[in-house]
Amino acid sequence: MRYLAILPVLLALFLPARLPAQYSRRPVRAATNAGPYGGPAVTFNGKVKALSKKELILDVDRPDPDAEPETVTFRVSKKTKFLKGDQPIKPSDINVGMHISLEATRDGDLKMSALNVMLAAPDKPDDQPAGKPEK
Repeated sequence: MRYLAILPVLLALFLPARLPAQYSRRPVRAATNAGPYGGPAVTFNGKVKALSKKELILDVDRPDPDAEPETVTFRVSKKTKFLKGDQPIKPSDINVGMHISLEATRDGDLKMSALNVMLAAPDKPDDQPAGKPEK
């Protein structure tokens, strides 16, 4: 009987203290990659389909010859660097059809932004001429 009298007293003390904690409003934090150039950079390789002052459209290289072709659009901004090796170049030096390597991140609005656009090194000719087997 004594325990039955203590139970309502304990409930009256502890229950109101728990209820507000369960339903309190907590401030919502922004995502860690919100804002320009947040999050890790991803590298894309492919051929330039179109290039303007605000965007670059890339035909991405297919990992498998049977895979479907994929085209990705990237934003170009003042922070985008155009490089040939380690040397900066102008965006106008890149023509449609050139093979490039591009580092990009996802903006807060989930669109891709180009960070570094690098011209691919031209293929080096082999030491052996084509058609002649090695000895």
